[in-house]
Amino acid sequence: MDDFSALGDNLKNTRNKMGLSLSEVASMTDVSKAMLSQIERSESMPTIATVWKIANGLRMKLETLLDSSSKLHDVRSIDDMIPLKDDDGRILIYSISPFSPTSGTEVFYGILKPGCNYSKSNHKNSSTEQLFVFQGEMKLIVDKNTYHLKAGSAFTFDSQDDHTYINSGDTDAIVHITVNYE
Repeated sequence: MDDFSALGDNLKNTRNKMGLSLSEVASMTDVSKAMLSQIERSESMPTIATVWKIANGLRMKLETLLDSSSKLHDVRSIDDMIPLKDDDGRILIYSISPFSPTSGTEVFYGILKPGCNYSKSNHKNSSTEQLFVFQGEMKLIVDKNTYHLKAGSAFTFDSQDDHTYINSGDTDAIVHITVNYE
């Protein structure tokens, strides 16, 4: 995706197909009507947390909101994408594999910059999350348990649990995240 016009177009198309007003979507997602309108007009790029709120509130997959491809198969490179950013730019998430109804998964490439401390309360529509650390080190807090993960580590957890990604090191942590849906 070269720009975020797909997000705005997909949100507007979904809202229209569901017969919802901006006010109704705002109520369902806890995202302001003004912000939703700006997203639909591609005037604003929301944080990851806001995109998740929209997806969860509309009971749809995150990838459905972000997908700009109508192909069944395609090659995706982070070089051709603009990441979702949060935590003041210390976490960058690239949606590299769209949700597949056959596999029930979607895949993300993540870069956790030094100082990253990103919390996610849960993914309401998913069941498990698998995290693979390819470079660097990070801490993963799931509920109140802290796990230290280094390159070559993998961790699977219930995505309904509160979780936090932390990079307290001096170099980027590169991660692969697979979200599984029931």
